[in-house]
Amino acid sequence: MNLATILRRVFPFCLIVALLLPCNARLFAAAAPNRLKIGYASVTGNRISLWTAQEKGFFSRSGLQPELIFIASSAAGMPALIAGEIAIFSGSPETGAQAAAGGADLVIIASNEPTQYKLIVQPSIKRAEELKGKKVGIDRLGGSSHYATRRMLEKLGLKSSDVEFLSITGGGSERVVAFRSGIVSAVASTIERFERAKIPYHYLIDAIDTGIRIIGSSYMTTRRFRDQNREVLQKFVRAVIEATHWIKDPKNRAEAIRIYSRYLRTDDATVLELNYKLYVEPMALFPHTNVDDLQSNLAALAESNPKLRDLKVSELVDNSFVRRVQQEGVGQAR
Repeated sequence: MNLATILRRVFPFCLIVALLLPCNARLFAAAAPNRLKIGYASVTGNRISLWTAQEKGFFSRSGLQPELIFIASSAAGMPALIAGEIAIFSGSPETGAQAAAGGADLVIIASNEPTQYKLIVQPSIKRAEELKGKKVGIDRLGGSSHYATRRMLEKLGLKSSDVEFLSITGGGSERVVAFRSGIVSAVASTIERFERAKIPYHYLIDAIDTGIRIIGSSYMTTRRFRDQNREVLQKFVRAVIEATHWIKDPKNRAEAIRIYSRYLRTDDATVLELNYKLYVEPMALFPHTNVDDLQSNLAALAESNPKLRDLKVSELVDNSFVRRVQQEGVGQAR
């Protein structure tokens, strides 16, 4: 049984225990802090900097020995982070914020660009009104795809109560499977998943085009780990940023495509080029977390989780590691 399966089964218990007990220093590998377990949720194109830092040796040249661990969802990854089973987790900042609002000792140290969500519907659905009474697939109530869906429905003149939200565990790929099987009539997703699976689709609205900015993914750790291992985290952030610069250099495009091919497990040139266009071309060179974007997202989620109203987002976000790399200059700080 793999780690992701175990975490999904014990998530409710683990989260409670993790919030009540202090972090186990042994789990943070205090004797060998450069050996990091890094979890990431979902296999999507926005993981390219993380994968490249591993594949092209940016981590190893920084003196880090990371182990990348795929965990199917942020809801499963968060307990592992809080309990110290992993040192860093790349996943939904909304999920992290809700855990922090519940008392978890978390901090966001970097973030990706906003997710290019689209409200993708079955080919038979041509107008927004036809979604009324239909099932719409989301990750979970309060998750990023739920929030994105609500915002897009509002832009289309619909209310959340006009549809039936169906939580589908296991990440974005599972929502695509539910769409293909006809279990749901719509889903908030990025289009490359559908292209990769050769699933007919069309979309009613584009989140980015309508000003809906959902932070795609954030790198999170605990404050305890940050405070005890600042230089380790600085090396991690620097390696990710160096990898980003390498990816965005046009001369490395072919190699970046090969990295996509390995992790996405496809040789489809159209899909690989689409991932490059969607994720590499708009990628920021320095992954600052936009506090305003995150605050806006959490304000809406506070309707279902009032504790978020008291969360100080400026204290949840720590952009100092990214700023330091930017000030030093990539490749010049060593």
